[in-house]
Amino acid sequence: MANKTYTFIDLFSGAGGLLRGFLNAGFKPEFSLEFWKPAIETHHQNYPNIPVWEEDIRQVSDERLLSYHHKIDVIVGGPPCQGFSTIGKRLVKDPRNELVFEFIRFVRIIQPKVFLMENVRGLLSTDKGSVKEAIMAEFEDIGYNITSKVLCAADYGVPQKRYRLFFLGVRKDLGKEPYFPQPSHDSSNYTTVGDAIMDLVGKENIVPNHVPLKHNKVVTERISYIEEGHGIPKDGLPQSVAKGSRSDFLDHSIKNFSHVFRRLSRSLPSTTMVPGHNAFPLHPTKNRSLTVREAARIQTFPDDVIFCGSRQNQCIQVGNAVPVKLAEVIANNIKEILS
Repeated sequence: MANKTYTFIDLFSGAGGLLRGFLNAGFKPEFSLEFWKPAIETHHQNYPNIPVWEEDIRQVSDERLLSYHHKIDVIVGGPPCQGFSTIGKRLVKDPRNELVFEFIRFVRIIQPKVFLMENVRGLLSTDKGSVKEAIMAEFEDIGYNITSKVLCAADYGVPQKRYRLFFLGVRKDLGKEPYFPQPSHDSSNYTTVGDAIMDLVGKENIVPNHVPLKHNKVVTERISYIEEGHGIPKDGLPQSVAKGSRSDFLDHSIKNFSHVFRRLSRSLPSTTMVPGHNAFPLHPTKNRSLTVREAARIQTFPDDVIFCGSRQNQCIQVGNAVPVKLAEVIANNIKEILS
């Protein structure tokens, strides 16, 4: 049984963080499902032999899923979370919950042995925790022993302090309890930003997706005042660079919002890679924000993964992904549960 190959379905695939992690752990993909064109392009570029259902998950019929009933070992995915609502202890079927219900529907009809669902940590406090409890109750009702836990990616060898909530369920008839892997790292041996990206210095525009943003002169000078591991200095910036440089921002003082004006430290894990245009933090030693490739390294994507679409769409794909290394550790843990 030790050499058995387990199958999985990858929902809300995005850039394929979960997909790559499970592939690395030796799982066999049945198909991925993704509706967003840039992510589909990235999938075709990197995994041409893995089928991808290019459609809105809400349009996939129950009948189509029945052919997979009891034939899949694991379903994985991170349904987007635009907000949740409950009544009492039940998850409400309103548009904000729709995609979570779709994930639950796939699990209910296909009945995989195990499922793994990822979401933001904020879900824990939504509606005083009743949303998390309601989601767990839904999975219980369709026949799963379930546990949930916030995992910090840095605790598993990822050079990033990224906290995400995971739900892990095992079908009740298997008579097994779900559990998460034990951390392999702590502050004494974290993988650092320096470990992950400093060898890319000097390879700009040579390594794929490693294209620095062309900051204007004011922004570049402003960045130069920010020390490694810090944000905007407490005593402020020189007047010449303290205001926004865009025409619609000339009267706005620059604030230390988001991660944009935070310079990473080479000796520590990164803060969370936030998806979106220009939202990546600053390079430890260069006067610029991270490139897509550097952010992907911090998300533990290997360099052979090429991200497609506009720069902004590449940033969103990288920022939204489950770190590959964390996915692989969880996949190996699931293999242990199954065997």
